[in-house]
Amino acid sequence: MNLKRKIGAALTAVCILGGASAFAAAPAVQPVAVTAVGNPAVSEVSSQQQLASQEIMGLLWMRTSAEYRALCYQGYNIALAEVDKALADSSRTGKPLAIVLDCDETVLDNTPAMAAEAAKGNGLYTSRWWRDTVRRGESLAMPGAAEFLQEVDRRGVAIFYVSNRYGAYNYDATEKNLKELHFPQADPEHILLMADSPNKQIRYDRIAKDYDVVIYMGDNAEDLPIGINGKSMEERARIMDENQKYFGTRYILFPNPAYGSWVRALADGYMNMTPEERDTVNRMLLERK
Repeated sequence: MNLKRKIGAALTAVCILGGASAFAAAPAVQPVAVTAVGNPAVSEVSSQQQLASQEIMGLLWMRTSAEYRALCYQGYNIALAEVDKALADSSRTGKPLAIVLDCDETVLDNTPAMAAEAAKGNGLYTSRWWRDTVRRGESLAMPGAAEFLQEVDRRGVAIFYVSNRYGAYNYDATEKNLKELHFPQADPEHILLMADSPNKQIRYDRIAKDYDVVIYMGDNAEDLPIGINGKSMEERARIMDENQKYFGTRYILFPNPAYGSWVRALADGYMNMTPEERDTVNRMLLERK
């Protein structure tokens, strides 16, 4: 029995024994449908509290550990070395050079806002919460980010901030925040926020028409042009393996144990599960061979 079927069977058992939710185990190719019953408000609060509890250690690590700072510096150092290598490469004489990077948890630090929310018992960072948080324009610079970006700018290389912040609601706050942190090239040409589709490939293709992209940087696999959007956990691992040689040369990923598409990939409907269902999935994944 493959992992998806095992999870579906286990969650069915949770529903039968605990009565917290009801759904049918689905074939391997079908998503598991989860329907909460009882008091929706109580279920939502319990889910928020459980997610907050799960995220606290990851947020503590990002907020306090020397190792996280070192990994930030390491990522920027590798990226700058690749920029210098590209500038010295006489064969790259066509399009102007550029780097493409995500904003949040790639150069912008939102962990204070997330930690404050988790400390209150809410680990469910909804789209509306993110939009309102971004609009306050209080994101900090990650360790080494401003210095790295300034060095790239000093070398005459274009910088594109490709983020899934919602452009219609968050552009002005994002530009202002970037400028206050002394991030260069923070203007409408170089800040490409989400308009219609969260798939960044559309924006990447637009950049690649006019620029020779040296490196892509992000904290989420979906920040990279590797066709990983919406894939399962197993498919994501396979795609990463296929691109192994490009990590540290063409792609830079920063660690983010707090949130990201990796969470959605744990199981179908993971964020909408009851705490009991989510505990079952977590244990199965931790114990799998």
